[in-house]
Amino acid sequence: MRPRAYPTSALSPVMSPTLASTATPFAPGEFYPPMNNTIGPSHTPPQYFPLSQWLQAPWLRMASQLPSISFPAMSMPVPIHYVFKPKKVQLTDGNLVLDTPVPTSYLSAVDHQSGKEFETMRYMAVTCDADMVPEGRYKLRTHSLNRSIEIAICLTVNEESPQAFCLTLHSLIKNITQMCAPESKSKSHKNPIWSEKDSWKKVVICIVADGRRNLNPVILKVLASMGCWQEGVAKNQVNGNAVQAHIFEYSTQVSVDSKLKLKGRTLKNSNKHHFPPIQIVFCLKERHTKKLNSHRWFFNALCPLLQPKITLLTTAGAKIGSGSLFHIWNAFDRNPNTAGACGEIRVAKGLLWWKVLNPIIAAQIFEYKVSSVLEKPFESIFGYISVMPGALVAYRYETLLPEPISGKGPLTTYFEPDYLVFSDDHRDVGEVLEYSYFAEDQILPFLVATRPRAQNTMQYVRSAWAETELPAGIGSFLGMKRKWQNRRFFGLIYAVSHVTAIWRSGHNIARKLWMTLEIIYLGCDTIFWFLALGNYYLVFYYMAKTLAVAPHFSLGGTGFMLMRYVYICLIVVVVMISMGNRPRGQSLYLFILSFVFFACIQAYILFAAGYLTFLHANEFLPYAKWESFSTVVAVFKAAGYHVLILALVCCYAVYLISAILYGEPWHMIACFVQFLLLMPGYVSVLGVYAFCNMHEVNWGIKEPEDHEKDPLISRDAIYHASTVLMPDERSVAASYQDALDDLDRKKRPKASIPVSSSSTSILPLHSGSSSSLLPKPATLSEKPKPKGTATRPRRDDIKTMQSDYYTTFRTRILLLWIVANGTLVITISADQLAPYLTLDDGSNLYVTIVVWIITVGATGRFLGSLVYLLGWIWQFFRQLVS
Repeated sequence: MRPRAYPTSALSPVMSPTLASTATPFAPGEFYPPMNNTIGPSHTPPQYFPLSQWLQAPWLRMASQLPSISFPAMSMPVPIHYVFKPKKVQLTDGNLVLDTPVPTSYLSAVDHQSGKEFETMRYMAVTCDADMVPEGRYKLRTHSLNRSIEIAICLTVNEESPQAFCLTLHSLIKNITQMCAPESKSKSHKNPIWSEKDSWKKVVICIVADGRRNLNPVILKVLASMGCWQEGVAKNQVNGNAVQAHIFEYSTQVSVDSKLKLKGRTLKNSNKHHFPPIQIVFCLKERHTKKLNSHRWFFNALCPLLQPKITLLTTAGAKIGSGSLFHIWNAFDRNPNTAGACGEIRVAKGLLWWKVLNPIIAAQIFEYKVSSVLEKPFESIFGYISVMPGALVAYRYETLLPEPISGKGPLTTYFEPDYLVFSDDHRDVGEVLEYSYFAEDQILPFLVATRPRAQNTMQYVRSAWAETELPAGIGSFLGMKRKWQNRRFFGLIYAVSHVTAIWRSGHNIARKLWMTLEIIYLGCDTIFWFLALGNYYLVFYYMAKTLAVAPHFSLGGTGFMLMRYVYICLIVVVVMISMGNRPRGQSLYLFILSFVFFACIQAYILFAAGYLTFLHANEFLPYAKWESFSTVVAVFKAAGYHVLILALVCCYAVYLISAILYGEPWHMIACFVQFLLLMPGYVSVLGVYAFCNMHEVNWGIKEPEDHEKDPLISRDAIYHASTVLMPDERSVAASYQDALDDLDRKKRPKASIPVSSSSTSILPLHSGSSSSLLPKPATLSEKPKPKGTATRPRRDDIKTMQSDYYTTFRTRILLLWIVANGTLVITISADQLAPYLTLDDGSNLYVTIVVWIITVGATGRFLGSLVYLLGWIWQFFRQLVS
């Protein structure tokens, strides 16, 4: 039952001495729990009200001194009345572990009602770093129940919306239902592992939330409706040690879809949806330290306790396709040498593909499809995939573990950037490139595939897919592509520079040669991408120059001169606005103008190619025999730019034929023109922006927050861990009902407002107090430094040194890139070298070489994709016969 509103009379809360002496700011939405079961005047019943209502009061925002606080005469909504009761608990191996009963209204409606994992939710407070969890004698329920875990799924949550979170979680639950439910008709039931009655015990979903204060409060409501979260259970200290993460465990039997509708059998919702028990481990980190640190909590803290065979990584906002989870697992089951697998990433196109009307989304759809039908299949036949998509990627857990003697492995290198952020040693600043700080997630597949004395391979599973949303605006599009291009660039540099690691692996000679050939190909691709700006300008230069002297086209010379100077000036402008500027405000309009201009350049090049082709073909029309193939070849060679046309025809023919063979030609029809026009923008705008912002390397990490600025979850700090305050059964039931009501109303609470360190002056004080007399939040005690010890640099100084180092490195790479492309353009377009670079047919030698290399590369990718498709068809018929 919802509580009544406050009376209209003013209420002046009086704080107890205990509360006043330990006052700490709370985040909005968090409540003051009872101290001696009373808050406020003694004649009033116990009331609980959020500090956010005090902080958001307009008459309080500008107050510097608060001698007295009273509420204005108005009706205010009151949160649920929680009743906390003291409860004696015993530490489990020195750790705080609480088993709290789930609401009876939830339990009475589901199928599985008996058993501790269904009757109670387990809470465990972790007071150590993620790497120390296995040594801290922490245990999960799966360990106590002696369960063998086949798949452990990591769902990272940062600041995504509740709809995005529910979209991913609900799709995962539906995949597990297809694999494990007895009434399901999935192919997984042909496998003896998943045909067992309680096969749901082999899958665990680990939800890792990046920072308690950054998590959307509606997500907690969603988890509360599933029984995986209860208000007032989490604690902030254990025996004086600050809690680093809060772990909640529960085997839920309901789900919440992307529309925030409860699915499953409950008292309020007896629909047709039926889910087996889903083991969920919810890890709520105290601090906001980004995605890489969340992966470290999953791999180094949870996986050693779960001991899974396969680990799957995904992120909130990705919709996992039907049956994808089984297809990913089946790839590992069929081939014991498969150490990593990824699925196809699809793009949400909207109803009737209305999103392709946005040229940015259409170009990205085409790019994703080309990757799924050409690049990923081509790399998969070699056994090494250079880019594993983060929305759907899986690894065999044992291949990630460090060596027993050296203690080094793929994960140690993968998490090295996260270790450097928490390190106070300034000597680690200059070693960042050694550990590929820029592309830690791109080098993980290479480290796994080239592990010494192992035969690990990567595999692309086309039958598994995940659907994701793409940025629709220029600003978010530039930010995302900058990260991806820089990561790919440094990841390929790492692979090329460590190509000898392939020969230290356990692969046979043929596989080593095959993978070395792939690395060489990727190295050439990296060089061409590095010089793409200059190469594209040279293509424009020679096409426009040829059109300038063409007959019957008087504007060719004027247009060539004008567009050439505008082209160069716009490149300079893009470099200037990319140096330290975000794509917003006035700079955003300049970026948009750049994309539009380069789209016009591309249209001009295509017009020049078509017009010149028409002129040369028209000369042969009166007397040419077009039924003869030699005549067609002669007409084609008559133009000095025939190799350019050949390259365009070959590349786009490869795209078209591959799309038809894979049964997905629709993106060629709907998105080809948009991609073709935006392609120079990828080179001249995205490339420039990526190199100019290479110093921003905090893609997956964040500077740890100061602990004294972090508010507490609960006022009942545990110093002896003998007695804690826990919500009673009625409070738990009321909290669960409140979560269901909020989901039914589709009502989003206001986002949590971070409380800064200055918030200590905005606290409820009793009459006669002053804000200047408030005690400062308790901080960790500083030990006196012994005499003669060297002073370590402050974290601010280390951060400045790191920033200077990355900025200097960015400047060097940017200068190298500008000098390389500028030298290429000046050298090839110089009049002094024109006689030596001009062939008999009038074409340029360098452009001819570049175009033929592109053509050979596109043909090679097509052949590799064809081999993969034939292998996929063979495996399909084998499974069909068996």
